[in-house]
Amino acid sequence: DSGVKCELNAKFGILLATGATPKNLAKKIHGIDSVPYWTYENVWDRFFDASKEKRENRRVIVVGGGPIGVELSQALFRLGSSVTIVARSPRLLPMAEEEASLELQLALEEEGLNILCGNSVVSVCQIESTGGKKSISVTLDSNEVIQGDHILVATGRAPNTRNMGLEAIGVQIDSKSGGIRVNRHLETSIKGIFAAGDCTGDRQFTHYAGFQGAIAARNILLPLKDPGVLDEVPSTVFTDPEVASLGLTEDAARRRYGNNNVSVASRKLFSVDRSVCEQTQKFGFIKIVYHLKTNQIL
Repeated sequence: DSGVKCELNAKFGILLATGATPKNLAKKIHGIDSVPYWTYENVWDRFFDASKEKRENRRVIVVGGGPIGVELSQALFRLGSSVTIVARSPRLLPMAEEEASLELQLALEEEGLNILCGNSVVSVCQIESTGGKKSISVTLDSNEVIQGDHILVATGRAPNTRNMGLEAIGVQIDSKSGGIRVNRHLETSIKGIFAAGDCTGDRQFTHYAGFQGAIAARNILLPLKDPGVLDEVPSTVFTDPEVASLGLTEDAARRRYGNNNVSVASRKLFSVDRSVCEQTQKFGFIKIVYHLKTNQIL
């Protein structure tokens, strides 16, 4: 930001860990750049700028039903805002186990959040009512119009790879994810240059990025190389109830191995003693998907 340029020379190698930023939706949502929208980067600064009275009476429209969208939606609701989630997918958390997605949606709706799945935002504009109060009007692809005081955009994150001159030195960028292309040891197409975390276009989890950063640094400094790209990465959506997963969903397992080779073991939390004691048994379950012939957990 200061405009000062400097040149650094690496003795052993270079590690790129530039992360990701919210996707630019200017081409998909007409008028989005004309309103002061929130993202996960500025939501808490903007939220706590106002007085407590104003915070508790805000109407917030959240665009996106993925992990970031649902986590922030529930947090904003519990801080006193009324929240409407608009999700393009037919259910929340479309990449998660369907049963878990539906269970979470039931829990959020019972808590008081308004959820509109299967809807896309077409346009956004700011309107001024009598008295000078400004609000935001959102038009959906169904022609339904909803209004709120603020709009939070949580439709995904794009790898930070632009304006770095990577292509000029031969570092390949994946055309699909927009991330820096790496091998299993996290080395890019240029020997000695490694990349780790969200900038690679791989799964965007903080713990995974930290793991990759450590592995990449070690691969730079030591002669033996360790794999930094994993087939399976555990993940958790930090809502209440939480949604944690590792491995294949039931649907993905059946598509890969066939219906006759996959079975499921599950238990509702109302039959788990700890859940009963903590009074969290109304929603939630434990589900294990396994191979019927080998009993391998998938």
